[in-house]
Amino acid sequence: MQRRREAGDLAAAIQLSINENQQQIVVNIPSGTIPAPVVRIDGSRVQDARVAPAADMPSIKSIHELKDRLSIGSLFKMKRDWLARELSKGKDGGKGEPSPARHERRLLQIVVRRDQVFQDSYLQFASLSDDDLRNPLSVHFVGEVGRDDGGVTRDWYSVLAKEIFNPQYALFTHSAVDDYTFQINPNSGVNPDHLDFFRYIGTIVGKALYDGCLFDAHFTRLVYKRILDKNVTYHDMASVDVQFYKSLCWLLENKLDGMDLGLTFSVDTDNFGAYEEIELKKGGKDTPVTEQNKREYVDLLASWRLRESVELQFQALRTGLSRVVDPVLLQHFDEAELEWLIGGLPTIDAGDWRKNTVYKAGFSDSPDCHVIRWFWQLVESWDQEMRARLLQFVTGTSKVPYPEGFKGLRGSEGSRMFHIVRVSDSTRLPQAHTCFNELILPDYDSYEELHKNLITAIFETGNQFQLR
Repeated sequence: MQRRREAGDLAAAIQLSINENQQQIVVNIPSGTIPAPVVRIDGSRVQDARVAPAADMPSIKSIHELKDRLSIGSLFKMKRDWLARELSKGKDGGKGEPSPARHERRLLQIVVRRDQVFQDSYLQFASLSDDDLRNPLSVHFVGEVGRDDGGVTRDWYSVLAKEIFNPQYALFTHSAVDDYTFQINPNSGVNPDHLDFFRYIGTIVGKALYDGCLFDAHFTRLVYKRILDKNVTYHDMASVDVQFYKSLCWLLENKLDGMDLGLTFSVDTDNFGAYEEIELKKGGKDTPVTEQNKREYVDLLASWRLRESVELQFQALRTGLSRVVDPVLLQHFDEAELEWLIGGLPTIDAGDWRKNTVYKAGFSDSPDCHVIRWFWQLVESWDQEMRARLLQFVTGTSKVPYPEGFKGLRGSEGSRMFHIVRVSDSTRLPQAHTCFNELILPDYDSYEELHKNLITAIFETGNQFQLR
């Protein structure tokens, strides 16, 4: 009877999740209130020395060949430096005539108001050519005194990174599993300028990469995957809509023989009163979901939610980014490394992490609990890059709330510290419940076994979200 009730509620739950919309306030941006951007030659600045000469830098092929002999941190730093060198060559890869921007040290001067930084910066960047964007920035905040020798530009990136998430623009919404990472709002079209804004944000992200500056925007892992145009699976739904993800998992984990769920290969959308039935495949509205085709349905429905419903926004974002950075260059990075490239590598305090961890099902942070002792021994031996990988595997992001630290972690139901849960089956790999910040850790017999299996889980099953 319980199973029938769950099945009866499933179609309604899926449809409700699809149709949920949030009212947003849209801000109209005034024009003509600030000076236009200026590009001028600055003889006082020396040539860019962010990267080593090409002869001293290995090729990306050579770097990839070293991956089994380098630490995660060393490999990432070499790839990051390789990217900086490639960007310094300009659009032609350094094959044509050197651009004036690399030799005359032209400056791109913009003037913005701090309390209107999103609007003013948008208007300033709207008139810039792709070549203009490859000039170093010089930012001036109206009413503030100070020469920009790099510090003001970094401040501008920091302020702007926060403002793009302002709900008034309706561009992003909070992740389903916490309140400090953001995903693209599928209903951003309520703002008539949303695609222009996404192109602008992509341009700013590309400009930050080109300048070697951090743009500390806290996106979900799915956003980084989509920027790289990587394949998504229904497991990626866990960070977007927890209940919807649970509904998909219920479909896969239960036999549907003899059940009439009323589901077909189509979805009904309600976009602010405009109703539309969208087929997930040809003839979908006349194709019922059955035990035999349920996996195809789950994959198509998840793809529609994760890709098609926000494809225009991501296309605009990638278009803006490609004005400054060739997307081919970024294909040598995975989504975790792209997060570090854009937002910087977090400083993860292993002591604070350990202090704010909860143990369940028989584990404890005591001398006689060997697995937990080995776990923290392993974490403390890792560099920041590897710690970030583990944190992202369990929580969905490598970011730690500031200034609270690990005690400020949040899950899908509010405040939720890092949890380690014991399971007795030592033949399985560790798993993660990202919605609840839980690491499911088998009771291994040795440090070596824990080390090997945790590494395997992080790198080979990192997208396989699990439910409790």
